[in-house]
Amino acid sequence: MAERWRQLATSIGVGLVAGSFTGILRLWSAVLRKDTSQLGKLDRYVAEGHQVLAVFWHGKYLPLFPLAQGKQAVVITIQSFRGRVIGEICKSFGYRPVLLPVAAKAHGFPALVQQVRERASLIALAVDGPTGPYHRIRSGAINLSAGHGVVLVPVGVASSRKIVLRSRWDKQEMPLPFSRVAVAVGALIDLSQYGETARLEDVVSQAMEAVERDASDILAGMT
Repeated sequence: MAERWRQLATSIGVGLVAGSFTGILRLWSAVLRKDTSQLGKLDRYVAEGHQVLAVFWHGKYLPLFPLAQGKQAVVITIQSFRGRVIGEICKSFGYRPVLLPVAAKAHGFPALVQQVRERASLIALAVDGPTGPYHRIRSGAINLSAGHGVVLVPVGVASSRKIVLRSRWDKQEMPLPFSRVAVAVGALIDLSQYGETARLEDVVSQAMEAVERDASDILAGMT
C-alpha cells in the first residue's frame, strides 16, 4: 500500500511540475524574437529518406522544447523523476519521449536503436547528456549513428540575453524574455565513413563547434 501511495504521489508531482513548466515555456516562447528557419533542414533530411539523430548540447535544450514544436521527434531521456517530467513536457509539444532504464546506459545506445529505429525518422538527443561531463561527446550516441545507418545532424542554439546556471554541470542556458534566439542546423554526417571511436568523437565535436558558431552568426544578423 505504501508503495502505491508513493507511486501516486510521484505521478501527481510529475504532472504538476511538467504542467507548470509547459505553461511557462509557451508563454516565454511567445515573447522571444526568434529565427528557427534552419529547422526546416531536419524535415528535408527526413523527406530524403534518412533516419536522423539530431544532437545538441544538454545545456541548450530548454529553448528547443517550444521552438521545434511540430517536429515528429522521439526525445530520449532516462527513467527518473526528472526524466518523466521531461517526457510529459515532450508530449505537450508533440514529441514522443522514450525513457530508457538507468541500466541501459551501461549497454550503450545500440539498445536504444532496438526501441526506436522502426518507428522514428527523427530522434533528438543531448550528445553530452544526461549527466555529462560538460561538452563531452557520449560515445554511445555516435556509435548508434555509425553502426546502425542513422545519420547525425548537429543543432546549435544562441541567445542574446540569458541566464547561465554555472553551478550545473551542463551550464544550462535560459534565454530571458524578449531576447533574440537563433537555431542553426548543420549538414548531415554519415559517421559510418569514419574509423575508430576517438576519430568519431573529434568529428562530432568539431561539427558541434561549427553549428554553435553558425547559430551565433544568425543571431548577429537578426534585427
